[in-house]
Amino acid sequence: MGRGWAVLIGVMCGMLAGCLPHRERTTVRSHGPPLAGVVGEDVVYLDFAVLEKPLGDSFFNRELWSDTDEEALRADGDPIVSLERKTALQKNGFRIGQISGVLPTKLQDMLDSPRNCQARRIQLHAGHETIVPVGPPWPHCSCRLVQDEQLTPLAVDKAQCLLEIVPTLADEGRIRLRFTPHIKHGDMQTAYEPVQEADGKLRWGRQEHQADEVYPWLSWSLTIVPNEYVVVGTILDNGESLGEQFFLTREGEQPMVQHLLVVRAANVPTPAGPLDDTLGKSPPLALRAGITTSRGQAP
Repeated sequence: MGRGWAVLIGVMCGMLAGCLPHRERTTVRSHGPPLAGVVGEDVVYLDFAVLEKPLGDSFFNRELWSDTDEEALRADGDPIVSLERKTALQKNGFRIGQISGVLPTKLQDMLDSPRNCQARRIQLHAGHETIVPVGPPWPHCSCRLVQDEQLTPLAVDKAQCLLEIVPTLADEGRIRLRFTPHIKHGDMQTAYEPVQEADGKLRWGRQEHQADEVYPWLSWSLTIVPNEYVVVGTILDNGESLGEQFFLTREGEQPMVQHLLVVRAANVPTPAGPLDDTLGKSPPLALRAGITTSRGQAP
C-alpha cells in the first residue's frame, strides 16, 4: 500500500509535469514521491510556462482569447472584480483569462514545444508566495502607470518584471491564485540578516536585495481546479504600458518578442511520515480527481 500511495502521488505529479504537458510521459517511480521537502495537507503544486512568439502574433493577441474566459478574475475580497480594477488592469496593459476543459490546439502544441516554452514547477504551502519572472531583465524600463485617471511615469534601470503568486485552498478541491505585479530594479544591495534554520535556530546570513516596486492596486485573483489554466498576457498599445514591459522583450539587436504566462495548480496532500504510515487511508479527493481525468496525454 505504501508503494501504491507513492505511485498515486507520482501520477498526479506526472499530470503537472514538463512544459505544462508533454505527450510522452516520464516513467513514474515507485520508490517515493517525485518531489520532496514540502509536506502537509496544504501542499500546492504550481506549474508555470512562459511562452514566446514574435511581436504581434495573431494567436497571442486574438485567437487564444476566443477560448478564454476573461470575466473570471476577481479582486481580493470581492465576489466579482470591480469595474475600476478591471479598467485599471486594461489601461495598464494586462490581459488575464481562464481556460477550462480541452486546451486550444495551438496552445497545446506550444506547451509541448521546448523551443517556444520555458517551464518549471514548485511545491509550496497554501498561503505562501512565490515570485515568477515573465521575461529577461530590462537594461532600462520606461513606462507610464495609470491610476485613478492619473498618469505617472516610471523609469528604472536593471529592471526585472515579476508576478507574485499566492495560492490558497478553496472549497471542493479548488485553488485560489492571487497575482500581484512587482518590478525589482537597480543594483543588488548586500546585508547580513538573521536567518531561521529548519530546527528553529537563528544565524546571521548574507542576503542580497534590490529595490522592489509593488503594485497591489493591480492585483487580481482567479479560482481554478487542477484541469483549468490561467493565462496572462498583454494588450498591445504603443509599448508604454506596464503590462507591455512585463510581456514584451528585446535582447540585443534581435526583434521584439511577446510572452504569455500559463499557470495551473493542484493541492496534493503529502504525508509527513513514512509511506507505510498511510496504510488503510484513501487517497485525497484532489488526487483521485486527477487520476480519473488523466488521459493518454497530459491535459
